[in-house]
Amino acid sequence: MPSNAPVEGSNASDSNQKPKPHVLIIGAGISGLLLAQSLQLHSIPFTIFDREPSPTARDKKENLGWGLTIHWSLSALRSLLPEELVRRLPETYVDRKAVEDGRTGTFPFHDLSTGELKASVPEVGENSRVRVERRRLRELLGVGVEVKWDKSVTQVDNREDSVTVTFDDGTSTSGSLLVACDGANSVIRRALFPEEQYPRYRIPVRVMGVRLDCSKEDIEPVRTLDPFFLQGSCPATRLYVYISVLDAPGNNPDKRTDKYTVQVVVSWPIRSGVLGQSSPVPVPDTNDEKLGLLKTFAESWSEPFKSLVCNAPGDTEVKRLDLSDWAPPKGLRSTGRVTLVGDALHPMAMYRGEGANHAIFDVLEFAQQVLPHLEDTTAELRNAIDRYEDLVVARARPAVFASRQACIDAHWWERISRNSPLLSRRTPNVEFEEEDVCIWSDGVATAKSSC
Repeated sequence: MPSNAPVEGSNASDSNQKPKPHVLIIGAGISGLLLAQSLQLHSIPFTIFDREPSPTARDKKENLGWGLTIHWSLSALRSLLPEELVRRLPETYVDRKAVEDGRTGTFPFHDLSTGELKASVPEVGENSRVRVERRRLRELLGVGVEVKWDKSVTQVDNREDSVTVTFDDGTSTSGSLLVACDGANSVIRRALFPEEQYPRYRIPVRVMGVRLDCSKEDIEPVRTLDPFFLQGSCPATRLYVYISVLDAPGNNPDKRTDKYTVQVVVSWPIRSGVLGQSSPVPVPDTNDEKLGLLKTFAESWSEPFKSLVCNAPGDTEVKRLDLSDWAPPKGLRSTGRVTLVGDALHPMAMYRGEGANHAIFDVLEFAQQVLPHLEDTTAELRNAIDRYEDLVVARARPAVFASRQACIDAHWWERISRNSPLLSRRTPNVEFEEEDVCIWSDGVATAKSSC
């Protein structure tokens, strides 16, 4: 750390007075902001930093939007928030009127080629499951939280009774604990667990997605099947698609629109045979070619999947996503006064829709295991962090592998059944290990077990 770096928010105090704990949070995503809300409830000082230049920069960069299903972590989420924000949670729903009308959604899974319903989940009310839009949830969690933007971490220094983080603008900040909530590409995780020794797993699937604004007439065939989310696979081509409603008329009284906003994500395996090709189908270079490929995919689908994609306007922006995950090693230990939360600790594929639920549960277990020990000795605090990390790894490591298998199965029709992680019950504790992952033998990537 540069000796002349100005220190922001350090714990200077009278020599006879024990410094109060001050938590440094890196990353103002869902896990970071939820942790900040929990710290405020416990009256624990904190400072939260994010590498983006502004609150809206991430949304402009992605321009795709994401819906999240909060299910087994819903009670945890509510327990971590002040009552005011719990009451405002409906502001984040993808379709508030549908919820008010009693529509719950069953997340149906279809045969894309025939439209036949293959599976669905039981209906439950909003006390057990809600579908939210990620950006609006992040906005709600940010209420009353001051974020220091445009702060990219360059160095972390662990000391006996404190931790100091240095940013690319030359400033540094000291605190009693550093919590990395900086997402799937976490700088802190890669510093603690270098890619050379702990590489991410590149999932052999290619993904493209679009964001569409639809009239009520255009979206109604989709909403008839499910008001929030539906998905399917095509046996012949091994393509997978999901359609997620992100916004609906009436969600925001200040937003005068009669349009629905939906996200359509299409993925296909990196293997031969897709669309009859002898080699894996690549992602095209230009946006026109990407949109053309999506429409080619959709030509063989049944309705309403086919029309939603084939009728997409010619200027629709197509986003490419590269899938990878990282299963935290058994016995994982961060060091000193540093730990990780959420995607920074266990990035996983989205095919089970559990990443956000695990992140929320991480914050709950962090609050239970670590917060009571912030003023303890370094050894006692470290023991509490170790207990927290043991709990998270035991819960999230199998979930990473199950989500990986769910992604593989989504493109492998013969494996799709209620026993597949793609369709099996969502739960915080799933039994699944790396050796259980089964992957096609002609894929680009390999797994410990092949089928």
